[in-house]
Amino acid sequence: MQGCTIKPAGEGEIIALATQARVVLGYAHDLTELLGNLPIAGIVALCGLTIPQATVLKTFVDFSHDVTHLLNRAIVGLREVLACETFNPIYTTFVHKALCIEGVSGLKSIFTTTLIISIFSMIMIMFRAALYPIKEPDVQSASSGENAMEVVKYNETSPGEKGAGDGQVVVY
Repeated sequence: MQGCTIKPAGEGEIIALATQARVVLGYAHDLTELLGNLPIAGIVALCGLTIPQATVLKTFVDFSHDVTHLLNRAIVGLREVLACETFNPIYTTFVHKALCIEGVSGLKSIFTTTLIISIFSMIMIMFRAALYPIKEPDVQSASSGENAMEVVKYNETSPGEKGAGDGQVVVY
């Protein structure tokens, strides 16, 4: 499988520890199987116990034998899940989806949103500038050499205020 050539740091120590754990688990399994196959009378004779004590020991040994099988299955299952052949396709699938599909989709959404904001901002600025009418220079100011245009703003007042009417013209 591609992508599995790089060895992680400490892999040798992990393999040695796993091998030792497997050996210990094998010895525990063999011991519990050996004691579990003995009859209670054999345990009494071999260990010098009473019958109730031998019964408790046999029950504990049978339980320990089942636990060794459970631990062995758990370790094998964990090794299969964390194996490069299993983990690499999962990792590459998620990374590919995150970077190549979701990332590009997000950038497209950001570009579209920014474009819409900029277009409507330009329209808003254009309408804001068009709010105030421009007063054209009359012939008299044109002959005096003034080419400046004046912006006129209507100052509306509410009824009842001094100077109420259609509005006053304020020249800037």
